Amino acid sequence: MNYYISKKHYKYILYSLFLLVFIIVIKRPIESFPDSEGYLTMSIIRSPIYPIFLYVLKVIFNNLFEVATIFFQILFNIFSIHYLVRNLKKNIKINSIWYLLLTVILLFPCVYNLNISNRFLSESISYSLYLIVISNFITAFLKEQNRYILYSVPLLIILILTRSQFLFLVPIGVLIILWTSIKENKLKKNSWLLIAFICIPIITTLTDKTYHSIVHDHFVSTPWTGLHLITPAFFVADKEDSKLYDDPDEKEFFTKVYRQLEEDKLNLNTLDLSKRDETSFYIQNFSKIANQTIYSYGKNILPKDLSENEKFIALDNITKNMTPPLILNNWKLWIKLYIKNFLNAFNNTKYALLIFIILFFSLIKLKKKPSKEIKFIFLGSLFLISNVLIIAIGMHTVKRFTFYNDWLIFLIIFILLNTLTKYKATNDS
Repeated sequence: MNYYISKKHYKYILYSLFLLVFIIVIKRPIESFPDSEGYLTMSIIRSPIYPIFLYVLKVIFNNLFEVATIFFQILFNIFSIHYLVRNLKKNIKINSIWYLLLTVILLFPCVYNLNISNRFLSESISYSLYLIVISNFITAFLKEQNRYILYSVPLLIILILTRSQFLFLVPIGVLIILWTSIKENKLKKNSWLLIAFICIPIITTLTDKTYHSIVHDHFVSTPWTGLHLITPAFFVADKEDSKLYDDPDEKEFFTKVYRQLEEDKLNLNTLDLSKRDETSFYIQNFSKIANQTIYSYGKNILPKDLSENEKFIALDNITKNMTPPLILNNWKLWIKLYIKNFLNAFNNTKYALLIFIILFFSLIKLKKKPSKEIKFIFLGSLFLISNVLIIAIGMHTVKRFTFYNDWLIFLIIFILLNTLTKYKATNDS
């Protein structure tokens, strides 16, 4: 693409896009969803950052709380998109029109389909945090300078405390530190940064527990993990799995929850597989299995003398303990469901295979003297795959959890098209 855009026109179009999106978003009302109440009431089952964010806005703005929430959410989103695009533009030299198209794609979740800026949901700010964090990751990897990774540490901690799915960024950060340190022969010198990064999960866990101790009088991690881990395990389980448990409470919990799933036809053994695919059924009915049955029904099986928060904690503990034997006893079915759930995030097997091919190709190229474009393609495809790998363990791979990396596919295509255009122009001259 030989179309040239001057710096002045580029900035004019870019800021016009931001202004247009800001106006569209600010004119729309805010939406609430079933999950919203937990954030608005600072429920114990919600990670700390987004509830704190909403609480602060509520205290400061009072009657203008909803308008203020929309205002700051779209402001953060626009800032993070501008931050990311500016950093990419400095490091990857492609035609400016590609960056304008990329900006439009990055703005899509704010105004179309998901409308994240107009929702009381954690992705309203986790999207902004994620874009800033991976912008620093990308810059660190392309420039081979660990200081950019260091800049990302505080925000990465906040991001994980907003949505724990982003724990996958910790091993990627470690890989980047190792790569740059080995290239610069500074592995020993940078060991402190490596240790600091490895400690991030410990820091976030302690922070999470401290928050719940202060707000809910219980020094516990957000009690919502066990529910997600056991949901796919319950889906592929059979009635005989009750024999796996010696503990009477666990045996009773399994028997009663399984019976309810069976009655509601929400278990693999109740499906007619000749008429429907088990994975699409699981994804479509995830909330019914997890929230409406294991959570709502399972919570009532617990001792009646427990407070509401204590029930959440007890439910989280019992489901965490019950998950490993249930998975191990049904590991073939569990793995099959996991793989199909993973593939669903890419819409089909062919697209998933394409991402793996791109990752493999760029990895081979990394062994030589890689360009910044190749390094970005490798890192971008790694982000795409890693995010889905962690989500598919316990969640259904719907767009709400996977949209964060959609823009990466487009930028990879833009880079390849730009390279092809330059190559063709060189050969034609």
